[in-house]
Formats: sequence, C-alpha cells, structure tokens
Amino acid sequence: MKDLTTDLDDKVVRALQNKVDSYETEISQLKDILEKKDEEFANLAKSKDDMSSELEETRSKLSDLESKTGDLDKLNSEVYDLKKTITLEENELNKLRAEVDEFKPRVAELTKNNDELKRNIADNESKVKELTDALAEKEKAFDDQKSRLEKAETELSALKPAEPSEYTSEERLICPKCGARGKDLKVEEDKSKILGYVGHSPMYGKTNVCKKCGTTF
Repeated sequence: MKDLTTDLDDKVVRALQNKVDSYETEISQLKDILEKKDEEFANLAKSKDDMSSELEETRSKLSDLESKTGDLDKLNSEVYDLKKTITLEENELNKLRAEVDEFKPRVAELTKNNDELKRNIADNESKVKELTDALAEKEKAFDDQKSRLEKAETELSALKPAEPSEYTSEERLICPKCGARGKDLKVEEDKSKILGYVGHSPMYGKTNVCKKCGTTF
C-alpha cells in the first residue's frame, strides 16, 4: 500500500515551490520596475536641477525685464506719440491729395493751353525766320544800292564843275556867249551823261545853263 503522507508532502512541496517561483518571478519584475523607477527618479532629479537652473535664469531675466519696465513705458509713450504724428501726417497727406485731385482738371487745361502756345510760338518763330531772311535780303540789297550810290556820288563829285567863288574872279563861271554870271546861271541835270544807277534809277551828270541866252556849257 502506497504511503499517502509522502504523496501529500510532495504536493505541498510542489505547491510551495510554485509559489516560491511565482514570488521570485514577481520579485524579479518588481526589481525591474524598481530599477526603472530609480532611473525615472534620477531623470526627474536631473530635470529638477535643470529646471532649477532655468528657474534661476528666468528669475534673473525677469529681474532685468522689471528693471527695463521704465524704458519700455518710455518706448510705449514714444510709439504712441509717433502713431499720433503719423495719423496727423496721413490726414494732411489726404488733404493734399484731395487738393491735387481738385487741381488736376486745371493742370490739364493749362497743359493744353501751353501746348497751343508752343505751337503758336513755333509758327511765329517760323514767320520771324522768314521775315528775318527777307530783311537780310533787303539789307543786302540796300547795302548794294548804298555802295552804288556812294560810287556814283564819288564819280559825280569828280565830274561836278567848280562852284563860283566870291573871292576869286578867275574861278567864277561866266556864260561863254553873253558873259552872264552869278544868279544868271543855273545848274541842271545832263540826261545825256548817265553816271550810274541807284537801284533802277539813273544818276545823271550836271551842266550849266545861262538864264539870259540859254547857252549850255
């Protein structure tokens, strides 16, 4: 007959062994979890140190910012003043634009009138040039006529008989036929002697005529 006590002991031992194995497995798992928690704790501690450092740096920056609050208020005031100035200038600019728009039709009209004046000036300048050219031609013709006249006067002076003198009897003109002199003599043009032309007009020589007997000499 088999010993029941022995079987019972084996079952108890196996059950206990299973529990031991289960506990060991659980302990191993708990150790792994504990190691992970330790790592997390270390990381948290490091993060805490980093955050503490960042906090100190942030506090320092905050202190600097607080010290600059006065400057910021001043800048805000300046910005407000600048915005106000810009608004005023924009209003003035809009006013000027409105005035420009108002003057545009007048400017267009003046531009049109100016173009017409320029065309008239160009036409007048062309006419002035024509008149200037014509005047230059007339002046040239006048100078030519003047030169001819001076030449004719020179030739006439050379051919003109000497005028009677009150002081020298030898130089007095005397009619060769009747002996008349002085007021009884006159000077006339001798159309048979053409000395030259002034333009289309001939210049004649001179001759003496006796009023008493009509003798020409």
